[in-house]
Amino acid sequence: MVEVSRLKRDRNDLFLFVFDREQWCPVFLIRLETPDLDRLRSLLGSAADNDPELNHGYRLDEDEAAAIAAASGTELELSGLDTADREYVLHWLHSIDTAPYLVHTGYELPLLLDGRKKLARMVHEYPPMTFDGEHRFDHWVAQGVLHREEIVEPFGRPMGEFLGFRTVYYTPKGEEWRIPALKLIVEASARPRGWNEDFERLEGMIFGYEDWQNDWWIDTGIQGGGFGGVVLCCSVDAAGLAWMEAAGFRALPPAAGPVLTIFPYDPVAVEKMLADAGGAALVSFVVPGIAVLNLSGPLDGSPWRLAADRVPELNKHLRRAVVVRARRG
Repeated sequence: MVEVSRLKRDRNDLFLFVFDREQWCPVFLIRLETPDLDRLRSLLGSAADNDPELNHGYRLDEDEAAAIAAASGTELELSGLDTADREYVLHWLHSIDTAPYLVHTGYELPLLLDGRKKLARMVHEYPPMTFDGEHRFDHWVAQGVLHREEIVEPFGRPMGEFLGFRTVYYTPKGEEWRIPALKLIVEASARPRGWNEDFERLEGMIFGYEDWQNDWWIDTGIQGGGFGGVVLCCSVDAAGLAWMEAAGFRALPPAAGPVLTIFPYDPVAVEKMLADAGGAALVSFVVPGIAVLNLSGPLDGSPWRLAADRVPELNKHLRRAVVVRARRG
């Protein structure tokens, strides 16, 4: 069974992941000590031309991985690793990897087969009508080990090249009941109260997480902004802050200009975000992902500029109270 050390991220946490294409998960990782980003970009070539911090992930062959390891003072020595069909991925350790347990994301297949994960839900926009690695999951469906269900939900109108969402569920045989149970939880969360930590705990139990793991996840999620969608933020001026306080923080104020600039919320960079954005305060709010798609299209990490007259429409989708994260002065 796969076991991976979980390391707290800092800017030295750049890793080469050895990815087993049969188990469809990482099976080994190598930390690149004090990486020289300029040198690594030169080895990656044109693929990294517009990525000065190497924030994107890069799939590599063995020769490329060996060259990058050597440039970072590390030897790619994997003679004892029993993975015939493998590739290499270069990326920073993700924030999800700071959990004190093995989070299922990225390890769904081996954990399903081992019985440690009871349900996997793979959601993606279509086309294409498949997700990466689907053939490896379906191999075990054909063997009678896993159960599979698929749901296709078209958008009301195309979102760029995408026509809708496709969801594929997998469970070990005998655990099929978890799929309708999860659907009921999602349906119940659509009521006015919206998704919250109680639904998050139920979902974690359905997936097969232990109580202490759910406790940690929920405590961390609340500190990061809550549950029920995408955590976003924006700055407001003094008048907007007073408007929100009078409204009981139930809505965003009218935009001060022709657009409201919205950013993904980063809890470790609040002060910098406020300094960059200006205004009297930085506030965060939670919006369901589908609402973001309908209002803006897919987010790519760049600022989202919402027309001022659409702020009331955005307010209809807020899942929780607006939270003041930082005030100037």
